[in-house]
Amino acid sequence: MKKLLDKLRAVPHLFAKCMVLWCVACGTAASAWSLRILSHTGHDPAALLGGILAFFGGELLLMCLKTVLGEKKNPPD
Repeated sequence: MKKLLDKLRAVPHLFAKCMVLWCVACGTAASAWSLRILSHTGHDPAALLGGILAFFGGELLLMCLKTVLGEKKNPPD
């Protein structure tokens, strides 16, 4: 268990990588579900899909801005 924890801690930006995978997976699932709604009922789910994808895109944008605009840590000399 300790080795696994050490390996996970050694991965740089693990949270960001997991968050990107989560947002892409949820966006893909929402897109597939909206296509299912369209094919079964004929109703256009574009507004619902737009809101869902905007939420996950906003999460990714905030994470990107946090990284880009964050203060850089200078290594000690």
